[in-house]
This record gives sequence, C-alpha cells and structure tokens, in this order.
Amino acid sequence: MKSHQRTILPQALVFLVLAFPAFACSVYLGGPELPGPAITPEGDKETIEKTWTDAAALSGDGTVTVVFSEAQMTAYLQQRLEANPGNTFHSAQVFLRDGRIKVYGMLSTGGTSASAIIVMRPEVTDQGKINFIMEQAQVGPLDLPAGLLSAVSNVLTEAFTGTVGSLAVGFQVKEVLVGEGQIAIRGVLR
Repeated sequence: MKSHQRTILPQALVFLVLAFPAFACSVYLGGPELPGPAITPEGDKETIEKTWTDAAALSGDGTVTVVFSEAQMTAYLQQRLEANPGNTFHSAQVFLRDGRIKVYGMLSTGGTSASAIIVMRPEVTDQGKINFIMEQAQVGPLDLPAGLLSAVSNVLTEAFTGTVGSLAVGFQVKEVLVGEGQIAIRGVLR
C-alpha cells in the first residue's frame, strides 16, 4: 500500500505543476462594469473618412456638421487597436452619453485580465481642434497605465481632428455635442 501512495503522490504533484499555468492564465482581477448595453460595431475607417468628406462637400455655406454613432466609434476604435499587434486593450466599446465619451474594454497582460473604463470630456481649443479632458480612468482595482490613456486619446484625436477627421477636410471645429448615443461636431471650412 505504501508503494502505491509513493507513486500517486509524485504523479499528483506533476499534475498540479503542469495544471498551475492553466489556472494562472485565467486570473480576472475585476473592475468597472459595462456602462450600458453592449454595442455592435458598425462601419470602418473608410466610413469615418467618407462621413467627413461628404459633410465638407455638401457644405453650401461653409458650415460643416458631422454626426457619429456609438457603433461607428466602437468599430473605428476596435480596428485601430487591433492594428497594433502589441496592444493589450481589447473588446473596446465607446459610449456617448451626457456630454462624456466613455471607453470600456478589457486589459489583458501576463495571464491576467481586468475590465477598464476611461471617461473623457471633449472640449474645443482656440485653434479649432478637439481636446479630450480625462475625467476618470480605472482598470480593475488599479490605476490605468498612462500609456493606455495616451493611446486611446490619440486614436480618438485622430478620428476627430487628424488626417481622418476635420484636419483632413480643412475645417475648424466650433462645437462638440455628446449625448443620446451620438457625437455631433460642428465647424466651418477654412
């Protein structure tokens, strides 16, 4: 009987050592809840670009207004994040409510994951560009890394004012309104 126990004990230890990494790969640290119903992405980078150029082309008096939905912004952000192979932020969702842009998603690194949320408020600068003021950043029980804040802010800045956005069609932003699942940007052609 003792020899049987001697055989089982080492086998059990080997099993536990081999199984431990599988358990470690699935550690979820928790974090903020999804701030609303899940958003189904709609469109792509080309759709965003076309919205800007169409708005500029249809502007008879030089005033341009573009409106993007949560589904369009979610699709755009997901595509930009997926294009970066080193990215650890995924399953992004963009919520446009009450004057705020909320970006929710999952941060996964080194066998752990946590939900994350970034809340920002857009403001128009004197130069007619959109600046994003970070109001909240939470990932699981920890502070959100500055690099991720910067990356998400850069993607949104590109969508609204960079080579894809208002800068590409040559217009100066005058007003940004966020609410009811949409963001509306009004400006004038330069």
